[in-house]
Amino acid sequence: MNEDVPKILVVDDEPDLLATLQYRLRQEGWEVLVARNGLEGLGAVRAKEPDLIILDVMLPGENGYRVAKMIREDEKLGVYPRRTPILLLTARDLSGDPDREKMFMEFSQADRMMYKPFDMVELLGTVRALLDPVAVS
Repeated sequence: MNEDVPKILVVDDEPDLLATLQYRLRQEGWEVLVARNGLEGLGAVRAKEPDLIILDVMLPGENGYRVAKMIREDEKLGVYPRRTPILLLTARDLSGDPDREKMFMEFSQADRMMYKPFDMVELLGTVRALLDPVAVS
Protein backbone atom coordinates (compact mmCIF):
# COMPACT_ATOMS: atom_id res chain seq x y z
CA MET A 1 0.00 0.00 0.00
CA ASN A 2 0.98 3.64 -0.47
CA GLU A 3 2.81 4.93 2.60
CA ASP A 4 1.21 8.38 2.15
CA VAL A 5 -2.31 6.98 2.49
CA PRO A 6 -3.48 7.00 6.12
CA LYS A 7 -4.28 3.59 7.62
CA ILE A 8 -7.46 3.42 9.67
CA LEU A 9 -8.18 0.46 11.92
CA VAL A 10 -11.89 -0.17 12.55
CA VAL A 11 -12.64 -2.46 15.49
CA ASP A 12 -16.30 -3.51 15.68
CA ASP A 13 -18.17 -6.78 16.12
CA GLU A 14 -21.23 -5.75 14.06
CA PRO A 15 -20.59 -7.14 10.54
CA ASP A 16 -22.95 -4.70 8.76
CA LEU A 17 -21.46 -1.63 10.45
CA LEU A 18 -17.93 -2.90 9.88
CA ALA A 19 -18.65 -3.39 6.16
CA THR A 20 -20.29 0.03 5.86
CA LEU A 21 -17.42 1.83 7.58
CA GLN A 22 -14.86 -0.08 5.54
CA TYR A 23 -16.64 0.88 2.30
CA ARG A 24 -17.12 4.58 3.17
CA LEU A 25 -13.59 5.06 4.51
CA ARG A 26 -12.11 3.43 1.40
CA GLN A 27 -14.25 5.74 -0.75
CA GLU A 28 -12.42 8.61 0.94
CA GLY A 29 -9.11 7.11 -0.20
CA TRP A 30 -7.94 5.70 3.13
CA GLU A 31 -6.53 2.23 3.69
CA VAL A 32 -8.83 0.33 6.05
CA LEU A 33 -7.89 -2.49 8.41
CA VAL A 34 -10.55 -4.35 10.38
CA ALA A 35 -10.76 -6.31 13.61
CA ARG A 36 -13.82 -7.93 15.17
CA ASN A 37 -12.97 -7.89 18.88
CA GLY A 38 -10.79 -6.01 21.34
CA LEU A 39 -7.84 -8.38 21.46
CA GLU A 40 -7.78 -8.75 17.67
CA GLY A 41 -7.83 -4.94 17.48
CA LEU A 42 -4.95 -4.64 19.93
CA GLY A 43 -2.95 -7.15 17.87
CA ALA A 44 -3.67 -5.17 14.69
CA VAL A 45 -2.48 -1.96 16.34
CA ARG A 46 0.75 -3.64 17.36
CA ALA A 47 1.31 -5.28 13.94
CA LYS A 48 0.11 -2.54 11.57
CA GLU A 49 0.57 0.77 13.49
CA PRO A 50 -2.51 2.51 12.04
CA ASP A 51 -2.78 6.29 11.79
CA LEU A 52 -6.23 6.28 13.42
CA ILE A 53 -8.32 3.78 15.37
CA ILE A 54 -12.12 3.69 15.29
CA LEU A 55 -12.99 1.53 18.28
CA ASP A 56 -16.39 0.23 19.32
CA VAL A 57 -16.94 0.21 23.07
CA MET A 58 -19.15 -2.90 23.38
CA LEU A 59 -16.88 -5.67 22.11
CA PRO A 60 -16.55 -9.35 23.00
CA GLY A 61 -13.68 -9.97 25.41
CA GLU A 62 -11.97 -6.70 26.22
CA ASN A 63 -14.21 -3.67 25.84
CA GLY A 64 -13.16 -0.64 23.83
CA TYR A 65 -12.41 1.50 26.89
CA ARG A 66 -9.87 -1.04 28.15
CA VAL A 67 -8.37 -1.59 24.70
CA ALA A 68 -7.87 2.16 24.29
CA LYS A 69 -6.24 2.33 27.74
CA MET A 70 -3.90 -0.58 26.82
CA ILE A 71 -2.90 1.23 23.61
CA ARG A 72 -2.13 4.40 25.58
CA GLU A 73 -0.07 2.39 28.10
CA ASP A 74 1.91 0.82 25.24
CA GLU A 75 2.52 4.29 23.80
CA LYS A 76 3.91 5.49 27.14
CA LEU A 77 6.30 2.53 27.10
CA GLY A 78 7.50 3.47 23.61
CA VAL A 79 5.97 0.43 21.89
CA TYR A 80 4.75 2.70 19.05
CA PRO A 81 6.66 5.53 17.36
CA ARG A 82 3.85 8.05 17.92
CA ARG A 83 0.49 8.64 19.59
CA THR A 84 -2.43 7.29 17.55
CA PRO A 85 -5.78 9.12 17.65
CA ILE A 86 -8.66 6.98 18.93
CA LEU A 87 -12.33 7.55 18.12
CA LEU A 88 -14.69 5.57 20.34
CA LEU A 89 -18.12 4.49 19.03
CA THR A 90 -20.80 3.47 21.49
CA ALA A 91 -24.50 2.73 21.48
CA ARG A 92 -24.70 3.78 25.15
CA ASP A 93 -25.33 7.52 24.93
CA LEU A 94 -23.66 9.17 27.90
CA SER A 95 -24.21 12.74 26.68
CA GLY A 96 -26.94 13.16 29.30
CA ASP A 97 -24.45 12.27 32.05
CA PRO A 98 -21.39 14.45 31.41
CA ASP A 99 -19.58 13.30 34.58
CA ARG A 100 -19.82 9.64 33.53
CA GLU A 101 -18.84 10.49 29.96
CA LYS A 102 -15.81 12.43 31.25
CA MET A 103 -14.84 9.52 33.52
CA PHE A 104 -14.86 7.04 30.62
CA MET A 105 -12.95 9.42 28.35
CA GLU A 106 -10.30 10.01 31.02
CA PHE A 107 -10.00 6.28 31.73
CA SER A 108 -9.65 5.33 28.05
CA GLN A 109 -7.66 8.43 27.05
CA ALA A 110 -9.50 8.37 23.71
CA ASP A 111 -9.57 11.54 21.63
CA ARG A 112 -13.26 11.60 20.73
CA MET A 113 -16.46 9.67 21.31
CA MET A 114 -19.45 9.38 18.99
CA TYR A 115 -22.79 7.77 19.70
CA LYS A 116 -24.53 5.17 17.54
CA PRO A 117 -26.44 5.69 15.41
CA PHE A 118 -24.13 8.37 14.03
CA ASP A 119 -24.29 10.61 11.00
CA MET A 120 -21.78 9.34 8.40
CA VAL A 121 -20.89 12.87 7.24
CA GLU A 122 -20.14 13.83 10.85
CA LEU A 123 -18.06 10.68 11.35
CA LEU A 124 -16.03 11.36 8.19
CA GLY A 125 -15.45 14.95 9.33
CA THR A 126 -14.28 13.71 12.72
CA VAL A 127 -11.94 11.21 11.05
CA ARG A 128 -10.47 13.99 8.86
CA ALA A 129 -9.96 16.21 11.91
CA LEU A 130 -8.26 13.42 13.86
CA LEU A 131 -6.01 12.54 10.90
CA ASP A 132 -4.98 16.16 10.33
CA PRO A 133 -2.08 16.13 12.84
CA VAL A 134 -0.89 12.85 11.33
CA ALA A 135 -0.84 14.36 7.84
CA VAL A 136 1.45 17.22 8.84
CA SER A 137 3.87 15.19 10.95
